[in-house]
Amino acid sequence: MIGQVHKAYSAVLLAAGSGSRMAADRNKIFLTLADKAIFQYALDLFLSDSDCKQVILVGKTEEKAYFTDFLSDRVCFVVGGVERQDSVRHALAHVSEAAVMIHDGARPFVTLSELAALKAHNNAILAVPVKDTIKQVEVSGYISQTVPRDNLWGAQTPQFFETSLIQKVHQLAHSKAFLGTDDASLVEVFSEVPVTIVPGSYENIKITTPEDLIFGQAILDNRSKA
Repeated sequence: MIGQVHKAYSAVLLAAGSGSRMAADRNKIFLTLADKAIFQYALDLFLSDSDCKQVILVGKTEEKAYFTDFLSDRVCFVVGGVERQDSVRHALAHVSEAAVMIHDGARPFVTLSELAALKAHNNAILAVPVKDTIKQVEVSGYISQTVPRDNLWGAQTPQFFETSLIQKVHQLAHSKAFLGTDDASLVEVFSEVPVTIVPGSYENIKITTPEDLIFGQAILDNRSKA
């Protein structure tokens, strides 16, 4: 329903990452920014939204004990899978609400206003216009073309869906051994339901490499001055 801002939903918070690209000896979402674990920023945000009735933390079996202090009547833990897509599918089996937000725990800087903008639609994702010049490259390593960027957007999370729809397309993808690049891509392939682009923020970065921690601290410092 376009224009409906208040909508009860469940949140799937993916926290089953690794530290390989971060060059860390532990899951990157446990690393801290301003003495707070990266994933906790998003968790606290969802818990501050009265429309969020349930948060499903998705993690590794061996890390379950770490999340114990964060569990409550409103927050539960689900063991993830081999791929991100498997982890989402596992979590979707536990969703209690008719709508669901799927979010990467390594994105700590999403805002309440962005959540509200997503909730104004039935199926929508945050995204930002691509700023860089995009080159298509052949296997040989040579450029084959420069891709026009006027209609190119970089997908972010959260991604917001009707629960029944996203459950259906995840099951279809699993049955056909199809691995998508994000959750919206499964809707694109296995349904005819349109997904809306909601303009996000370039601050909504995913903490992936050591440099991202520097950018993350700069974002926090800038927000503290606002």
